[in-house]
Amino acid sequence: MYRPLKFYSDEFIKNVNNRAKEIMTFMYPPITMYEDNGEITIEADLPGFSKDKIKVTVESNAVVIRAEREIKPEGNVLENQRPERIFKRIALPLEIDNEVDYTATYTDGVLTLKIPVKNVKTVKIE
Repeated sequence: MYRPLKFYSDEFIKNVNNRAKEIMTFMYPPITMYEDNGEITIEADLPGFSKDKIKVTVESNAVVIRAEREIKPEGNVLENQRPERIFKRIALPLEIDNEVDYTATYTDGVLTLKIPVKNVKTVKIE
């Protein structure tokens, strides 16, 4: 390929990859959120992140997950789409109970949060 053309096409592809990585940072991590027995449970996939580099804060109507890691690949990097920083704000659909403590576990790359909600009772059907 003509040399200047190859340079510009390579730069274009690199720029597209960087933009895709920025977009993935907003969409990542994928989550599952459900309510069961008066608790909202949020499961977020965060493989490759160290537990001590994950920070979770709970606001009145949202949960914020922040995480950081340093990726140092060996050799020449041909492509890297793995995010190094995560910022995810999750709006909560129910009013949460601020009077109790929340729990979180991080097992096998999955962060699980349990947040009690106010005025929600599960009715047992017999």
